[in-house]
Amino acid sequence: MESPHSNLLPEVDSLPDGFVDGATEPPLNSPKTQEETTNHETVAIEKTEKPRTFPVPLCETDGNEDDEVADLIQESIKLELEFEQKEKEASPPISQTLSEGSTQNSTLSKEMDSLKPKKQQEVVESKRKGSKNMFKSEKEFLEFMLKYQQVLSERDSAITVRDKLESLCRELQQCKRVSTEGQTLRSDLSTKFQDAIMDVSIKLDEQKNESLTQLKENEMLRTKLKHLADQFMLSEQQHEQRLKQKTLELQISALKIKQHEEKLIHEQSQMKVYADQVSQLLSTEKNLRLQLTSDGDKFQQFQDALVKSNEVFETFKQEIDKMSKAIKELRKENAFLKNKTEKSDITLIELVEERERLKKLLEKTKKQKDKLESLCRSLQAERKQKETNSADSAVQP
Repeated sequence: MESPHSNLLPEVDSLPDGFVDGATEPPLNSPKTQEETTNHETVAIEKTEKPRTFPVPLCETDGNEDDEVADLIQESIKLELEFEQKEKEASPPISQTLSEGSTQNSTLSKEMDSLKPKKQQEVVESKRKGSKNMFKSEKEFLEFMLKYQQVLSERDSAITVRDKLESLCRELQQCKRVSTEGQTLRSDLSTKFQDAIMDVSIKLDEQKNESLTQLKENEMLRTKLKHLADQFMLSEQQHEQRLKQKTLELQISALKIKQHEEKLIHEQSQMKVYADQVSQLLSTEKNLRLQLTSDGDKFQQFQDALVKSNEVFETFKQEIDKMSKAIKELRKENAFLKNKTEKSDITLIELVEERERLKKLLEKTKKQKDKLESLCRSLQAERKQKETNSADSAVQP
């Protein structure tokens, strides 16, 4: 199996001198020299084979590459041995050459005998040189292989360092992205939080302004309610005084009625004459009652319109004055007892009706007072609720 790393090894043609060329020289005459040379070569091959095997790789990643290098070295050694065997088979034996030379020419044998020691010495020296060159080349090859393995280990370590640096760069880029995203999120959140704070502050200012306006309005309403309560108390006092006056007048009129009754006992005879006049007066009473009903409707309108109460009281005073004038006229008209009695009855009825009206007015005013007090309480409760809500809203942010 060939690998791309095998191309990095030196080829056989580019090996140094003496690595393969030892077998190119033809063997000479004696078989001893051939045996010696073969023995030297086998020893040299064994010596070279021993350092060329690397059982343990220098780097974990270079185990397969070292195995391939060892396989290539073994193949090169096998090729060298085969090449030497072919040269030996091709070269003729020295004994045959010597016998043929002796038969052909004795002179050549002599010359050959004289040249044998010289050639043997040259061959031995050449073998020694070749073995030395082989050892040198093997050492250089081993150093080259060690350097090559060191370079491979350095390359692998550089690759691992590069991978680690790339992973660190990626992690740093991811951290930068995360940090930039976090900064953007923080900036967005800070802007949103500031906007929310601004909105809340604006709303709080608006609520403060509204609460101040509501407090001012409540104070105005308080002053108005106090003024109305004072007016109501004054009106109640006036009504009480008027009722007292009217009760006194009723007592006086009752005394006068008793006097008139005593007089009527004496004047019963005259009452028969005035019976017809009484019937007429009854009809007038009916008319007056109708007028009183109309006055009741007017008083109902008076309840609906509290603003016109002063004017109604003034008209009421005028009516009372008129009634007082009528009473005076009745006093003057004592001569006419029937007329006076009728007028006194009419006045009594009117006073009773006025008393009932005043009672109704008092009840209505009391109801209005209760309503105003309930309104004041409700307004106070609403104000307290608003104050509590404003306090809660001020505490919450």
